[in-house]
Amino acid sequence: MHQPTKKIYLIHGWAANRHIFDDLIPRLPTSWEVHALDLPGHGSAPFKGYFDVAETAEKFAAEITEPGYWLGWSLGSQIVLHLAARYPEKVHALCLTAGFAKFQAAPDYPEGLTNPALAKMVDLFQQDYRKYMKQFLELQFLYSKEQHPILEKVLPDIVKHGAPAALQSALDAVAVSDARPLLPDLKIPTLLIFGGKDSITPVRMGEYLHKYLPYSELHIIEKAAHAPFLTHAEQFANLLQAFFERH
Repeated sequence: MHQPTKKIYLIHGWAANRHIFDDLIPRLPTSWEVHALDLPGHGSAPFKGYFDVAETAEKFAAEITEPGYWLGWSLGSQIVLHLAARYPEKVHALCLTAGFAKFQAAPDYPEGLTNPALAKMVDLFQQDYRKYMKQFLELQFLYSKEQHPILEKVLPDIVKHGAPAALQSALDAVAVSDARPLLPDLKIPTLLIFGGKDSITPVRMGEYLHKYLPYSELHIIEKAAHAPFLTHAEQFANLLQAFFERH
């Protein structure tokens, strides 16, 4: 009986759920065993009232029996970085897409965003989750030729779960989470994929990760924004497959 060659774990970002990867997964090798995971308080995952990055990484690590390949998108990149730092034996290689070491700017971290309108985002998504998730995804396709087929494929299953219970708590975690101390000791092959048009996690955040992650490669998809695995799915899947197959 043929055994899957690789176990792949995909972790989504803030306000989304595992269905954000519904278009990407069929583009990956059929021999891969791919698992898209829901963050606490997102999708169908339970929420106990607060969101903690390190604790979420611990939870996922405890559920994994075999080492695998981890992809983290946006907030998911923080989870993946913490998991890899704490449990390197559970990680063969990483992909961070639209990720960040730290989201908000600081005197020693000008790469971050200054005064991002996080509270407004929470309000909008709580008012009308379907409307603002659709708007958010449409914005990602501004520079892409493909749009409606992919949106029609992923949007219904994303919004079926309604606004995540963890919207505010997860965004609070984004505001304070800082993975910078973890980076230099992370001796794990890491693929960084960033969109050249991304204003949420600009390319400079990818350049920072590349500078401090010793075994990283940085790829910029010039016309992608914050969700390159959706808007430039074929190119993204090819980059991911080539990197994970090498490691």
